[in-house]
Amino acid sequence: MAFSVPASASIVISQGATGTGNNVLFQNVLGEGTTSLSTDTNLGDRVTFTSNEALTVPASGAARISAVDGSLNNLEWHLSDPTLGYDLGVFNINVPNQNGGPATSVTVYAYDQNNTEFSNTFNLGNGQNFFTVDSDDLQSITSIRFEAFGGIVDDVRQVRIDGITSIAAVPEPSTWAMMILGFFAIGAMTYRQRKNIALRAA
Repeated sequence: MAFSVPASASIVISQGATGTGNNVLFQNVLGEGTTSLSTDTNLGDRVTFTSNEALTVPASGAARISAVDGSLNNLEWHLSDPTLGYDLGVFNINVPNQNGGPATSVTVYAYDQNNTEFSNTFNLGNGQNFFTVDSDDLQSITSIRFEAFGGIVDDVRQVRIDGITSIAAVPEPSTWAMMILGFFAIGAMTYRQRKNIALRAA
């Protein structure tokens, strides 16, 4: 299924950490050891993480999420409240240094309030790999996910989100065009009916 992307709207996915935001603390965790885990940001907004792997939050070290069996290769996260979106997402994919089949590349996906998909593929290095997902004024990010290729990643850490706001679907240009044509057609029909009534009365 193909999605059309409005020319005036964009979500940019880039390598590196740009901006700051509310830290996902990985405290008050629900769903430890399952494929769907939720936790809070430092401002109390709930974030849900999902994967095809059972997920865990290691007890020590940085705020991070990993697979129970250590073989994380995909992860998705979104605000638990479906009426909310955000403007900026930053995260760090930590790739293992040992000979365990570290991932060599990753595709990062982001979705907006219209469920339009944006994506970009990057090479991964050993250790820390920061990524930024940034939306323009017309978009809100509703979900971020990644798929790693060529192996596994240790964990995802330093997840931050910023600009949390209520979202509403923004009509695409083709929708606006159809609405305007519809209003024009209704106006033309009303005009013709009034003209016919005036002619009959005369």
